[in-house]
Amino acid sequence: MTEQPADPAPKVRATVYGSCVARDTMDLAGSARFDVVAYIARQSLLSADHDASAQFPATVEIDSEFQRRMMTGDFAGNLEERLAEAAPETDVLLWDLADERHGVHLFEDGSVVTRSIDIVRTPEVLSVVEEARHIPFGTDEHFALWAPQAQRLRDVLEKLGLFAKTVVLRVPWALVTTEGTSTPWSMGTSAREANAAYHRYYELLGELGFRILELQPLGVLADPDHRWGLAAFHYTQDVYEEIVERVLADLPGPESESKV
Repeated sequence: MTEQPADPAPKVRATVYGSCVARDTMDLAGSARFDVVAYIARQSLLSADHDASAQFPATVEIDSEFQRRMMTGDFAGNLEERLAEAAPETDVLLWDLADERHGVHLFEDGSVVTRSIDIVRTPEVLSVVEEARHIPFGTDEHFALWAPQAQRLRDVLEKLGLFAKTVVLRVPWALVTTEGTSTPWSMGTSAREANAAYHRYYELLGELGFRILELQPLGVLADPDHRWGLAAFHYTQDVYEEIVERVLADLPGPESESKV
């Protein structure tokens, strides 16, 4: 009697909240084991529930439907709505803080928009956003606003049954490339400066009980041949593979609250 091959393990259903770190991990190393059921990008935690839809220029032409969706979602501050939609189909929520790096813009009415790379590259939207006050990432003001939003998100995730399924990817910006050269600055910020700025945000999330998957600065290198080009947050393949292995090895369960 011929032995039948074992059924492949079902794919892990992942929701991604973040940008290049989590999404590249899924695309470059996780596609065989994960299905991305929702992708929430270009959206700072500060824009959540701070609807700025009225500020979005209705006539702007954006070639990429993905970019339009992400921009309008950020202007709407629809993070919590997107998470609620994805929750029933989510086995793991991967959260990286990459899209926080350029800070946010605060309008006089209290609405907030993320200063994302897509907005910076879209003049009609950028001109609207720059009428609002810029709050740079890493400043005391930014952190003071961000901290209660992190607590709020924790509460939202608890209600949705997602908190125990959430993994925060604490992956530092690479200091050097595989060729041994220093990584380029991004929008006026060096890798060393970015890692220092991110520190207290990750520490806060740890204090709130979030599960943290942490890699060390000397353990990551930037890849000059990365599909998105050279940047301190575009890593070598082994970095993405390590993240996948560690997430799979310790998939968050309902009783688990420890660090990965």
